[in-house]
Amino acid sequence: MTIRVNVPDHRPAHVHIVLADRRDALVYLGTLEVVSRTVRVAEIAEALAWIAENREAARKVFEECNP
Repeated sequence: MTIRVNVPDHRPAHVHIVLADRRDALVYLGTLEVVSRTVRVAEIAEALAWIAENREAARKVFEECNP
């Protein structure tokens, strides 16, 4: 599983969680809302915990990469 910021990407600020089988979820940094048609929240709980703890750093990366 990876957590990434796509460049260029749309707003609002968000990250993507991509699983080894290429299924993915989008997570809005402002609300931590998960958007996915294929990934259950339980499958990405560890990544969501990391994002919650590092939300401001992730937002900074998003803003730097998507001015």
